[in-house]
Amino acid sequence: MTFDNADKIGQLTTITIARQVGCGGAYVGQVIAKRLGLKYVDREVLYLAAQSLGVDAAAVEASNEKLTSFWEKLFGGVTFLSPDAPYTPPPVRRFSDEELFERQVEALKLIAAREDCVIVGYGGAFVLPHHGRTVNLYFHAPLKFRMRRLIEIYKLPGAHEARQMIGESDELRKRYFERMTDLDWTCADNYHLCIDTSIYPLPELADRLVRFIEHKLQGKQGAGPPATSQDPDSTENPVG
Repeated sequence: MTFDNADKIGQLTTITIARQVGCGGAYVGQVIAKRLGLKYVDREVLYLAAQSLGVDAAAVEASNEKLTSFWEKLFGGVTFLSPDAPYTPPPVRRFSDEELFERQVEALKLIAAREDCVIVGYGGAFVLPHHGRTVNLYFHAPLKFRMRRLIEIYKLPGAHEARQMIGESDELRKRYFERMTDLDWTCADNYHLCIDTSIYPLPELADRLVRFIEHKLQGKQGAGPPATSQDPDSTENPVG
């Protein structure tokens, strides 16, 4: 995978969104992309990385934003069968965590060099060039807010399952980005704006962020509060 338009990156708009699970990052990112006429980028990165590695996209998705555990490495090529079962060659994971990360970075740079876009996840704020038309955002929210969203969207049985899902996701992302970038993905120094997504209804928050992004790209400061949001009923509402 190669990209020949690296010089164009500084001329194009790139909005990156890092987010805790359950904050609504994907939903808000889609609204921002729609309102500003930008390409929304999420699954395409996995597809391009899988294509570059010569593997199925499902294999890449299973390893996205997390490190392979010791036991996964040890037993990744082992199949457990009953004594009389026919032998089937086990699937082999043909790429390391580092190789996958490198291919995802290549995919991000390819997309950012090709068109104006909103990128959710993948450490975009860490790996893409910083320039005047880049806006890096970080979304976080209180535990109870995130739990409610996960229970609603994933139809989880209750608070215990939601809390467990959040704890595992936060820890996996923390370890992954520390390993790959030597940076703390939750540190405010890495972003132009960090925001608690529970402080406004998500459609209104997206509207306010559109105003912030517009003023940031225009080089304006001290902008007043944005106007009331428009109804984004046609936009999907994934967890983020």
